[in-house]
Amino acid sequence: MPVFVFSIWQCAGVALGLAGLAYLVLAVRAVARFRERAVFGLNPRPGVSVLKPVYGNNPQLYESLRSFCLQNYPRYEVIFGAHTPDDPAIAVVNRLIAENPGLDLRLVVDETLAGPNRKAANLANIARTAKYDIFVLADSDVRVDQDCVASMAAPFDDKTVGAVASIYKGWPAHNAPSRFGALYLNDWFVPSVAVDVDLRGIDFVFGAMSAVRRDALDAIGGFDMLAGCLAEDFSMGRFVARRGWRVVLSPYACDTVVAESSFADMFQHEVRWHRSERACRPLDQFMAIVTWPLVLLLLLLLPQPSIVGLSIIGAHLALRIVLHFLVRRNFRISTPPEPWLVPLRECVCFFAWVAGMFGNDIKWGKETFSIRAYRKLMAAENASHAAAASGAEISKAARNAQ
Repeated sequence: MPVFVFSIWQCAGVALGLAGLAYLVLAVRAVARFRERAVFGLNPRPGVSVLKPVYGNNPQLYESLRSFCLQNYPRYEVIFGAHTPDDPAIAVVNRLIAENPGLDLRLVVDETLAGPNRKAANLANIARTAKYDIFVLADSDVRVDQDCVASMAAPFDDKTVGAVASIYKGWPAHNAPSRFGALYLNDWFVPSVAVDVDLRGIDFVFGAMSAVRRDALDAIGGFDMLAGCLAEDFSMGRFVARRGWRVVLSPYACDTVVAESSFADMFQHEVRWHRSERACRPLDQFMAIVTWPLVLLLLLLLPQPSIVGLSIIGAHLALRIVLHFLVRRNFRISTPPEPWLVPLRECVCFFAWVAGMFGNDIKWGKETFSIRAYRKLMAAENASHAAAASGAEISKAARNAQ
């Protein structure tokens, strides 16, 4: 077998493989440095309003919602919100309220829609009733331990912090599609976030769970403004950062229940994620090819096998397996490791990414969002921020001249 075959395909495969290996080295380094843990702030601790939009009766809904009712924190409230009085999640919420009469739990049912993003519109309705100035936002499928609220509130001891992000891990329901879906979150999404934060810091939050200061939220127009956004989580973090607040990543990582009932549903869900990412960060989405290059490596390097080509493929698989175990240790993932699924899972990731590169509309529930319209909104926000910054510089220059 030749050491190397000089052809355009072999050279392209080696270049892609080396880029993928460089990414995996960064991922192993970033994940090794991250230790998922609870943190606690200074006393007295601020009051926290946990805002929980609910919809439907998802698997493990009761257990997920209940986990937020059992927090080891002195002052907090949990406000559940639904859009319609016939939502099946309401029965689960009422059960929790009845079971915990000593806790500050309540339900808001409000059909008001501030915009097409129903989750952000639901949050807008809930936030109007909140008592406290620190908001923890969590999807109905998020499960946490009793230190969650304390950990999400702790960074706000720093008065410059406007929002807090939390990486989310996959907690599979008891079927094969959910296990396969959770593997994507744990082995590809989690390391990519760790690398991104290591290299560039963070100016966004994640939809599964985040926290925001009321003043920072009001400064960007509140949830009513975010109800017009495709990705309200990304937009909230980005807009808060552009108003001069800091966005930080919490060392506390939550679990999100992955409950797709079929592989087709799982695949479509991931395609929607990729399109949303393309709307928010198109260059990053294109460069994500280095995070799942296995399909292309097999196509480019196997037809003309060489020692270099096969070594790259072998090194890629080896580092992926190392990362598989490292993520489970450092992010406290309790599901058993399944390294034999990693190569197949990467191939599915690649095809979902390819599908996400096409199409300019994103269906989310009953609504369809346009990627082009969302980018116009982001461009308008950028222009607004630039004008505000320019005005501040002019004022500063005028003061200095006096």
